[in-house]
Amino acid sequence: MKKKFLFTPLIFLLAILGLVLWTLPRLPEMERDLLQKLANRSAKEYFADSLQIAKVSLDRHFKVRLTGITGKLKTRQGPVPLEIRSLESQDSLLLFLTQKPVRFLFEGIRPQISSRLGISGNCTIQAGSAPSFELTADLGKTGLEDWQWIDPQNLGGATGGMKGSLTFRQIFGREPEFSMDLEAPEPGGNIQARFFDLFLPYLPASLQKERVQKAAESQQLVRYARAALRVNLAQSDNMKILLQIFIPAYNLKLTLNTTIRTDEKTAFSQIARLMGLIEVK
Repeated sequence: MKKKFLFTPLIFLLAILGLVLWTLPRLPEMERDLLQKLANRSAKEYFADSLQIAKVSLDRHFKVRLTGITGKLKTRQGPVPLEIRSLESQDSLLLFLTQKPVRFLFEGIRPQISSRLGISGNCTIQAGSAPSFELTADLGKTGLEDWQWIDPQNLGGATGGMKGSLTFRQIFGREPEFSMDLEAPEPGGNIQARFFDLFLPYLPASLQKERVQKAAESQQLVRYARAALRVNLAQSDNMKILLQIFIPAYNLKLTLNTTIRTDEKTAFSQIARLMGLIEVK
C-alpha cells in the first residue's frame, strides 16, 4: 500500500511536468490565438473576422506586446487591407481587474501598400462600471496617397505629405469628443479637379466660382500648394468642418466652413461613415 501511495503522487507530478513542458513553448501561440479571437469578436462589424496577429508576447508584469496586426477594413469601396506594426501596453493588464486605466502605445497604422511609416500614438482604456476610451494619434508620417481608398473617385491620384493629429474621447455617461487637425504644407501635391465640386454649393456667384467650376470640369489632376482640414465634434450633435486649399494655377484660395448634424448616440460611427471609413448597417 505504501508503494502504491508513493507511486500515485509521482504519476501526478510527472503529468503536471509533462503538461507544463507541453504548454510553455505553445504559450505565445495560445496567447495570440486568444487575443485574435477576442479582437475579431469585438471588431466584427468593421473587419468581418479578418484580423490576424503575427506575434504576441506577455512579460512577467503582464504587459503585452502585439506585432504584425493585419485586417481588412469594410468600406464603401470594398475591403481595404490595413496593418499595425505594433501595439503594446505601458501598464499591467491586471489593472483591468481593479478597473484602473491601462495605457497603450501603437505604431505603423497604414494601408498595407503604403510606403510611409503610418500613424502612431497612444490610447487609454478603462473598464468597469464607468468605462472610458481616449486616443491621440500623430498623422505626420502619412500622405494623401494613403487615404485614396476613402474616396477613390475624388482622391484617386492625390499626393502630398501631411502633418497633424487626431484625438477622440468617450467617457461613460458623457458626450463623445472628436477633433482632427491636418495640414498638407508646401510644396503640396496633386488632387483630382472634381474634388472642387465640394466647394461650388457654398460659393456665391462670382469670378472665383467660375474659376472653381472651370477647374472642377477639367477632369484631371491639379497641383495645390498647400491645404488644411479641421474637424471638430464640438457638441454631440454638431460636427464642424473647415477645409482650405490653395491652387496656384487658378489663383484660387478656397475655404469651406460648414456644420454637419449628427445623432449623439452614434456620433463616432457617423463620423467614420461621413469620412468614408466604414460601411456597416
